[in-house]
Amino acid sequence: MTRASSTDSVNAMNASSPALPDSIPPSILASADLLVTKTAYLAGMVAPETAACLSKLLMDSDADYSRIIDGYHTEPEVLKDAFNSANKQSTLEKVPELRRRIVAMLAHHFQLLQTQAFPEAKGAVARVIIHQHLAQLGLYPHLWSLTRGLARRHEEYQALAPTHRTQVRERTDSVQTSGKSPLSFMEFMLEVCLGEVDYMTAALNRRQLREAVIHVLKTNTRLTEAGIRAGTAPAFFALLIQGTLPRSEFEAFTGLQPQAANAQLSRLINVGIAVSSSSNLQTVQVGLPLWFAKDIFPDFSLAKSEFKPG
Repeated sequence: MTRASSTDSVNAMNASSPALPDSIPPSILASADLLVTKTAYLAGMVAPETAACLSKLLMDSDADYSRIIDGYHTEPEVLKDAFNSANKQSTLEKVPELRRRIVAMLAHHFQLLQTQAFPEAKGAVARVIIHQHLAQLGLYPHLWSLTRGLARRHEEYQALAPTHRTQVRERTDSVQTSGKSPLSFMEFMLEVCLGEVDYMTAALNRRQLREAVIHVLKTNTRLTEAGIRAGTAPAFFALLIQGTLPRSEFEAFTGLQPQAANAQLSRLINVGIAVSSSSNLQTVQVGLPLWFAKDIFPDFSLAKSEFKPG
């Protein structure tokens, strides 16, 4: 598919208005309300600099999660076209009440999985579009990963979605679209969303996060071999919570003499868990490379034993 034709297909997918079900069960509306509340709480836990690190980590991992869900790799240019076009011709704002917009967003996702556009990549494209819609609705999708949740439960997702095709296995007994229930699909999607928000909220709990940082700085061989002392954990934890700190304040948090504190900070910068900009040497920011995030956030990545390829 050419770049021009892929953009046209995405626009066609976006152009149709998401139709709300004639009757929305109170349980679905309650879950939508709960998603608004929980995502707002999660956003309040994270400093902007830390949020930027988490967003990059989650975005980088989404390609692997999509491969688990779909059973094949989607070309980056296809997803880029979807990302660039996802906010065009959106009609969610025409739906009154935020919780009903969330339901309309899920109805749109269900509808996109029925379309013939992108026959081999519709799932990945539809997830890019729903990510954009989540952002438009103020649900902070850069702080949690719907794709991660769907990868954990990809068999249920495939069973409830209106279509399922993979390049590695074509099913001759595919279920017809008419046999799929949009309401069951919406309930499942909301359950996955809430589960992923709960996961990140628990991972960022101050007490749990502090214990994780202390443990990692004591036991991670990459850090110990770099000469980083376990005693710098309180200073790094403060940096993780605040997102950025004056260099002098960080060094004071270590409780070390100035020369030793400066040496420890330099080592943290060298391994990438702290960042110092050449344009502002008086301030230090948090860094979260993937190898470190995997240690401080339990189950951040999917273990191979948790899924079977499609």
